[in-house]
Amino acid sequence: MDNSYVSLKYNSKSRWLSYWYQTAETLEVAPSGVLLIGKGGGFTEDALRRLSGGKTSVFTMDINRSIGPDVAGNVTQLPFASDSFDVAVCCQVLEHIPFHEFSTALRELHRVTKRRVIISLPHKRKHIKLSYKIPFLKERTIIIKNPFTAGHCSSKQHFWEISRGVSKTEVKSCLGRYFEIEKEFLNEINCEHRFFVLKRKKG
Repeated sequence: MDNSYVSLKYNSKSRWLSYWYQTAETLEVAPSGVLLIGKGGGFTEDALRRLSGGKTSVFTMDINRSIGPDVAGNVTQLPFASDSFDVAVCCQVLEHIPFHEFSTALRELHRVTKRRVIISLPHKRKHIKLSYKIPFLKERTIIIKNPFTAGHCSSKQHFWEISRGVSKTEVKSCLGRYFEIEKEFLNEINCEHRFFVLKRKKG
């Protein structure tokens, strides 16, 4: 089995927060069935099962057979019937396919999912982050992005990233063909993980 996803180096503090967001946004709608694309080390999978008290069935898919997904497959050709899952989670995955296939993957996610799709994508720009805590109020974090840092992809494994090869406007235009964007936010520890929580459009 591939152990590259189970080291603390890979599973940094910031990545654990991304797992938390994946889990929280999924369980918010109390799904009975979840498709998790990109199994990784299995941490989100385990959290969904444990925190739902066994009420949520989680099915994993990954292109990498060596990490033991329930099924090996490609996000552009999901091997499932329409409306098979309440929620699909596809985080830090879609940048691994060429951008011209992005819309195809979204169409497939729309097809197999009945309610909500949660994705995250790398958004690679420098930023300024300000955190503050006022008594009796929640701690707040403000993230200000530098608009002048666009360039080439930072990872050789990525075909594209937001602000490096593809604009956020282009990404949101593709999303809007199939989904309503319910939420959009950054992982406040790793500000390069941009989350989109999507509501499936009918039709």
